[in-house]
Amino acid sequence: MDNVIIGGPHSGVGKTLAAEIALRTLAEHGPVGAVKLTVADGERDPSHDHGSSALALAEAAGICGRGASCGVCETVSAKVPSRLITALGAIRKPGTDTFRLDAAGAVAVAWVIALREAAPSALERAMEFLRRQGARRVLIEGTTALEWLQPRAAVMVATDPGKHWKQVALREISRCAIVLRNHLPEVRGDMPAPAALRAAHPIDCDLADARDRGTREFVRRLRALCGVSVRPSWAASEATADR
Repeated sequence: MDNVIIGGPHSGVGKTLAAEIALRTLAEHGPVGAVKLTVADGERDPSHDHGSSALALAEAAGICGRGASCGVCETVSAKVPSRLITALGAIRKPGTDTFRLDAAGAVAVAWVIALREAAPSALERAMEFLRRQGARRVLIEGTTALEWLQPRAAVMVATDPGKHWKQVALREISRCAIVLRNHLPEVRGDMPAPAALRAAHPIDCDLADARDRGTREFVRRLRALCGVSVRPSWAASEATADR
């Protein structure tokens, strides 16, 4: 089953917005499932360092590597290395990323929370769940999945300036067929993007604007990579006339 991965170097770059656009695009051509992948032992972000004791607790318990967890990552540990959440009450909680993926047209949504070493098997279980729900493609919002999957389309969303880049994003950006430099109304961070972003020849875009030239180019390239195309208006007219 084809899969598409949407990743980014840090939070706040527009990954979920790119995922929504991709879902709406691909759902026109068959049922698409979506996975929100949360890797609990992520890299430490110095700007959110709450002290050595918090970091030690994070490393011991497998929770947020920044020592500033929102409460999600504490639900996995060495004893419970992964969780697969599919209950509609959790998925459709307003204001969440899973709510947005569901509303964008996913036939079903799964949320995976896992320690890094448990993430591949947990993601496979999520994809099997989506297959049973009728999905023919799966969109994964989660940069870490690029470490072991070979997607039909890999998308990296970044900003410039931004925040500290995760190492996984630096390693995997060269594998991404689509790299987006998203322009936000408010700058999220003041660190210049690394040279890897410029080397990837990013598409400049405003993902919040469907009419933006870069956003439309993103959709065009995604369609090409996934082997789908827009049905020309003249073909629809001829089909109507034939009936």
